[in-house]
Amino acid sequence: MRQLGSTLWWYGERDSNNPSWSNVAKGTISGDTIHFDWADVPKGGALSSGILTLKIVSNNELQATEKTGGFGGSRWTR
Repeated sequence: MRQLGSTLWWYGERDSNNPSWSNVAKGTISGDTIHFDWADVPKGGALSSGILTLKIVSNNELQATEKTGGFGGSRWTR
């Protein structure tokens, strides 16, 4: 993840050598919430897209509060 002001960018993948999924996202931080638009990219086998809303629980934890497009993750820790 990379933060530029209130904008966040990310690239994620399941396995760098043979990813079953690989996606990018752009989001905006507002208070303790991050709103992302995400999309799978051709490197992986999945081809979905949607929105993802995360709650900033702490400096070390994010939790999904809304997901569309079949996004699988729900909790991230540093």
